[in-house]
Amino acid sequence: MGQMFSWRKGAVAVSASLVAVTAWAGTQASQAPNGVPTALMKKLTRGVNITRWFGYVKPDDTALFENYLVEDDLQNFKRLHVTYVRLCVNPDLIYRNGTPDPTNLSFIDKGIEKLEKAGIAVIWDLHDNGQMKLDTPDHDQSGFIRFWEALARHYKGKQESSTVFELLNEPQFLKNPDAWYKLQTKAVAAIRAIDSARTILVASTFWNSIDTMSQMTPLEEKNLIYSFHCYDPFRFTHQGASWTGDEQKAMRDIPFPSSPEAVSAMIDKIPEQFRAGVLDYGKQRYDSKYLLNRLELAKTWGVRNHVPVLLGEFGAFPPVSPKDSRGRWFEGMRQAIDQLGLPNAIWGYDDALGLGREKTSDGKVHLDEVTLKHFYQVGN
Repeated sequence: MGQMFSWRKGAVAVSASLVAVTAWAGTQASQAPNGVPTALMKKLTRGVNITRWFGYVKPDDTALFENYLVEDDLQNFKRLHVTYVRLCVNPDLIYRNGTPDPTNLSFIDKGIEKLEKAGIAVIWDLHDNGQMKLDTPDHDQSGFIRFWEALARHYKGKQESSTVFELLNEPQFLKNPDAWYKLQTKAVAAIRAIDSARTILVASTFWNSIDTMSQMTPLEEKNLIYSFHCYDPFRFTHQGASWTGDEQKAMRDIPFPSSPEAVSAMIDKIPEQFRAGVLDYGKQRYDSKYLLNRLELAKTWGVRNHVPVLLGEFGAFPPVSPKDSRGRWFEGMRQAIDQLGLPNAIWGYDDALGLGREKTSDGKVHLDEVTLKHFYQVGN
């Protein structure tokens, strides 16, 4: 991972790269799309996912919960113009089949208060990775509704202009998408019955896919933000990722942009049984225009339906990815996000696909140099 960057060297570049996004946020906020409060829309401009505070952690790591963010982190948020955090909360830590764990909820509350004092808004994300099994046929989903009713009561009247509820991370529901849309509608209604002012982030099926969102029928309720995720092209962004299956795990040195020529130079590094997919990847000629077209699908859907959309996750896994290719991918994403004026949150501030926060023994926080340079336009 990279070293701490110099703010003085990167201030102008960061400001320049934010012009399009900030201008868009101001315009959209004045229009209060879909009833989302103006003040909140202004805060949801540039975000980061925080994944290892209440997300990918042990449910009883109280020392971590109390001490995770340090002054370097807060300074990084200022330097990168981070206006909000998507706070990933592991169901194993908080979800007790309808009852939020009171001890861990108190730690989360303290974390939100710390962020609020720093001027950072929060998306409270129930970060399911499939363990809740909500899409299992005949699964009792009543606990999910009771959970959000409990959270609505807990937060009613608190941080209404700075804390958003995200009902569920990456709902899958591959075989029964209608079941998710019915459950989501029911959850929104349950929250509204208790807290009519809370902004809620909703999503489509198939892991918050751009494609499923572009075919989604918006909910009738107002004051909703529609989230989608983008890790396209997946063969590039998830090369070497062990959690995605044997084929992706075997990928390495996959180039971006792609072309038959670029792929031919590295194809012998790929196991023979997986080479056909890589050759096809080269033929597709994925490039920055492709990224723009993908994000534009989501933006166009939002404009057509008069609702705000938010890019809740994006990133590229670094261990076996060519550094220059990863830089070009982040540049392409930055250019597309700025051109379209998309509110966005990188995955993640403290995860390898994005800024890769690392804290050393001297208490200093270090961030990934490729992401800093090519997405944030900030030098070390």
